[in-house]
Amino acid sequence: MTYLLLTVRFLDDRYHGLLDRGGPPEWPPSPFRLFQALVAGVARRGELVVGDDVPSNTKFTDIGKAIGWLQKIDPPIIIAPKSKTGQAITRFVPNNDGDKKFDRQERLTAKPTIPTLFLLEPDQRPEVHYVWDISESADAPVDRIRDAARALTTLGWGIDMAFADADRADEAKLQTLKGIRWYPKKNTWRNEGMLRTPTYDSETKECTLCDLRRCHETAMNRIEHGKPLRTVDKPKVFDSILYSSTERPIGRPHVVFKLTGERGYGDRYPHAQFIHIAGMVRHLAIERMKFDAPDWKKEEPMWLETFVCGHRGDTEQHQQISYIPLPSIGHEHADALIRNVMLVAPVGCERELEYIAGRIDGLPLQPENQIQSIGLDKSSGQADTVHIERFKPSSGKFISKYYLGRSNCWQTVTPVILDGHNRKSKTDKSEKIARETEKLICKALLRAGIETPCEFTWQSIPFLKNTLSAHKYDRNGRHAGYHRPSHLKDLTAIHIKLMFTHPVCGPLIIGAGRHCGFGLMAAMDES
Repeated sequence: MTYLLLTVRFLDDRYHGLLDRGGPPEWPPSPFRLFQALVAGVARRGELVVGDDVPSNTKFTDIGKAIGWLQKIDPPIIIAPKSKTGQAITRFVPNNDGDKKFDRQERLTAKPTIPTLFLLEPDQRPEVHYVWDISESADAPVDRIRDAARALTTLGWGIDMAFADADRADEAKLQTLKGIRWYPKKNTWRNEGMLRTPTYDSETKECTLCDLRRCHETAMNRIEHGKPLRTVDKPKVFDSILYSSTERPIGRPHVVFKLTGERGYGDRYPHAQFIHIAGMVRHLAIERMKFDAPDWKKEEPMWLETFVCGHRGDTEQHQQISYIPLPSIGHEHADALIRNVMLVAPVGCERELEYIAGRIDGLPLQPENQIQSIGLDKSSGQADTVHIERFKPSSGKFISKYYLGRSNCWQTVTPVILDGHNRKSKTDKSEKIARETEKLICKALLRAGIETPCEFTWQSIPFLKNTLSAHKYDRNGRHAGYHRPSHLKDLTAIHIKLMFTHPVCGPLIIGAGRHCGFGLMAAMDES
């Protein structure tokens, strides 16, 4: 494969770019900020357009056209050093707009400075690399992009002096670059981790380059003799894309509910029968979506069957929502009863998840049969009717810490049901059985979308207090352990402990029963 590699090298080991005026820090430097720096550098040298550099002049030079090409391709991968946020400092500088008073000390403006410090490895340079895949772009203007890169003088604030270069690169070249890889995740939204990227609309012809030129024009014309000071427009034409890495892993989108009874008391259900809670929430979502499906999905008749019901369709890109009961864990007296349930969606399906969660919030759970028929324990003070109410888990509590946390070490709360059998016979040796089990665990990790390298161990007995063994029967041949749906009854179940090379963010659920609560994992300390 062929890549366009643009490298920015800073003269110092820190960076001051912020996502907003008061912070937080922007890291890594966004593709939009790089685009701004390229446009500013080329325009400063008078090489952006032929003639006067005004927004109405669209006669771009070859370098200007190359910069315009950058905003039309997919966002780049970013390779940046490890970093940490430095100490915030508030600086007081003269307000350039308030020049009515001669005394500068009476018109000072507070300006927060929040540096990002590079944590460089031995022999690592303070560089940030931007990588575009141009394997399908035979006409990529690499030489002109190189000219634009060499016009760059700063990246971030004016004090973040830097210089840049660009060239073609292959896979072997990329492997030699040190730093953390940051990957763009299109069609995914998070409250943090979003970086601005340049954009181009082929229909309206509105683009980031045109918007930056217009903003520059308003800045140059803000002062006119005898007239009030004019406002300066800020850039408005850009996209926001989530960037993820081992430093900022992405957890799957989720919504948490608590179970409440008719009198407002929190209901609790037996740990072994959590599958019935998952079934009731799934049934509620299905019934609600039958007559209140989102408008943008009404053109997809199979959406209800596949995404909400979980029935696998003909498409290879099958996606579905998961209904995950959450046992109470983490405290020495934790009873592992079910008081909460979580809806988990695939990455990129945040909009669908929010829609479903909003429609079932506050509704009662209505099993198809009576509560007694599925064995729910009513002796512990449960009300006849149970509602689910959406809430945000408190920071530091067991849901945020164990189910939604970030850790290198994860272990099962409910056993993983392997998608297959590690068939045993009297002639099988333990080594052969172990190899078969390892293959099935690797298959489960792959199907759950877990690509981070890890080591694992497994066992039948549980890791946590008041949770149950993975065995289906006790020594006397009587049914024991967890209630399972019929399609999972004959599959092998085990408890697993995973040790990742990089921290992984929850929720984490693996195995054949991952959409109904089996294979639910908790973040643990590495000890």
